[in-house]
Amino acid sequence: MTAFVPITIYLNHRPMVVASIAGAAKALQQPWPFMDKPSRLEAIRMIEECLAGHCSHQAAFAAFEAAASEQGLLKRKPPSVGLRKFDGVAEDLL
Repeated sequence: MTAFVPITIYLNHRPMVVASIAGAAKALQQPWPFMDKPSRLEAIRMIEECLAGHCSHQAAFAAFEAAASEQGLLKRKPPSVGLRKFDGVAEDLL
């Protein structure tokens, strides 16, 4: 299956790195703060459709990421010092 840029979600205050459809499916089986939230249920449906070959990997992973973000499970790390410098150079060029 297609691998994605890893994202870290926090379930029960424990980090879980997800970088594939299989990883997203495993994460969705864990207890979430709001198990019946429509975005989580849609992510489950999309992952199942993807595994059955009826949905793209990108769409299914995006649904998972959106559900995790909506529930406050997705934590993004701040950019590294090098990336911030690169961003500054890119802004200067524009």
